[in-house]
Formats: sequence, C-alpha cells, structure tokens
Amino acid sequence: MWGAPSAPVPAGADGEMSTREIRDLVDALRAEAPVENLALSGGEPLLRDDLPEIVAFLRQRGIAPVIITNGALLTAAKVEALRDAVNFEITLFSYRPAVHDELAGRRGAWSGAIDAMANLRNAGRDFVAVFVATRLNYMDLEKTAELAIAVGAYGLMYNRVNVSAHNLRHAGRLLPAPGMIRENLDALEAIGEKYGLAIAVTVVVEPCVVDVRCYKHIHFGWCPLAGENAYFTIDPSGNVRICNHSPVLLGNIRRGGFGAIYRNHAYVRRFRDTWPAECAGCEPELKAICRGGCKAASEQCYGTLARVDPFVTISRTLAG
Repeated sequence: MWGAPSAPVPAGADGEMSTREIRDLVDALRAEAPVENLALSGGEPLLRDDLPEIVAFLRQRGIAPVIITNGALLTAAKVEALRDAVNFEITLFSYRPAVHDELAGRRGAWSGAIDAMANLRNAGRDFVAVFVATRLNYMDLEKTAELAIAVGAYGLMYNRVNVSAHNLRHAGRLLPAPGMIRENLDALEAIGEKYGLAIAVTVVVEPCVVDVRCYKHIHFGWCPLAGENAYFTIDPSGNVRICNHSPVLLGNIRRGGFGAIYRNHAYVRRFRDTWPAECAGCEPELKAICRGGCKAASEQCYGTLARVDPFVTISRTLAG
C-alpha cells in the first residue's frame, strides 16, 4: 500500500481488472494519448496467468511491452510464452547470493534472478539488470555489473534507493551517502566505456548532491513533470497516479477517461509548477537539469511538493 502523512491513497474498491478490462483500457488510452511503451510490473506481474495474452495484445496494438520482474517465475516456458515482450528488467542487488536474498527478503531470490537471466539469454531475448544501491550493497556494484554482463544483460539500470513514507525511518541505514554514489557512478562510467554497455540512472540523483555533468557514458533520467514523454502509473484496480512513486490518487480510469484526469486535475498542474523552497538559490544550470528533483518523494515523506526530495536533505548528514 502507498502511504503519506497527508495524502493517503485508498485501496481500489473495484478489484483487479480482468483481461477484457485491460484490453479495453489500452484501447481507450490509445484513443487519448500516444502510448508507445507500457511497463508491466507489480508486485510481480508473472503472477497473472493472462500475462502472455496481455503482452501479445499490446504488440498487436503497436505498443512495446516491458516486463519488470524479480525473475522467480520466469522459467524457460514462460520466456517462450512471453515472446511478444520487447524487454525484461530483472533486479540484481548483488553478485553475492546472501546480500541479494537479504535485500529481496526471500531465500533463494538470487538463484531465481540468475536462472531467469540465463533463460532469457538462452532464448536470445533482451533484458537489463536493475541494481538498487543501498549502504548494504553499493560496494558490490562493479562485480554485480560484470556478472550481469556475463549472464547476458545488454544494459544496466542503476537506482539509488528512493525514500518513501515507509522507509524514511530507515534512511540512515539504507540510503547511500553522496561519496558512495559518486564511487558507483565512476565505476559505471568505466564499465560503460569498456564494454559499451547501455547504462541508465532512472531514480533522480540531484546534481546539488552529486554533480553528474561529467559522466559521458551514463544516461541520467529526470522527472518529466507530467509533460512531454511523461509516464503515469495505473494500478490493477484502475487508479491513476502521476508516477510509480507518487502517493496521490488522481482518479480511476474505469470511471473517467485518462484525458479528463490529466487535463482537469489540479494536482497535475501543481506538480508541474511547484518548486521546492530549497531550490530557490540553486544555480540555473542545475535547476534546468534536475527540474526540482523527485517531488513525489517529498509528497510521500512530508505531504507537500514545496520541500526538497528527502534524499537531498538526508545526504547532507550522511558520512561516506
């Protein structure tokens, strides 16, 4: 469940959408917006028996399906059934099984992830490994990246752990300090240059914490502010949020079209236009790069868009 001090998200009252409802939803979205990619995540999307049917339908409609999974259920047979998926993203917390299993919260999780990658490689399928950096595993990045390359990954996504209402109290134990992230980015730069590996940072690393302008082999993602090339999150009940980290419910797509939600909801405009107060004195070039950082994290942790991402504030107190 999502949660935030002043912006609670109610549970979906209508239950999980059926296959038919998802197909109808996709067609309705295509009629209102230029949908090019659709990521299927969770929870764990492979728990749905109709996932191959959904993926095939998306390809029929000219949409590129991406499956985000922990790999536990991605057998060779599943890989074949999901042949219409254009890409897979599989989390790999560490080259060390015990560390991966601890962070995943499940014994045997590492073996499942590696087996899934091997199944994809053997089938000639594209996948990227996703490394989520914490204080517990940041030192494992280089060897984990090399393992992912050896198993067949064509790319690597690097995300520092994002702060939420639920893990804020553990931030001092989990959140990597700026020096740790800088060390990781230096290693990724060298890996990208050496192997020609596609590397992306998809959780904002605000440049006032770590100056990212010097990295030439890493693609850094920034919040699209619900504008051009934006992505939105739709949960299994049809509830719409501005991104997968935002706690604010914009509406339910089963009871109103996406276009109406996007055009008319005051929060969308407020999300786009509000700048954290702490950003007021930031140099213009950095402001243009980060666009206010991860506002969704601020909303989750503080109940307001007017404060800076807690990662920025907490980083000033972290050693390392």
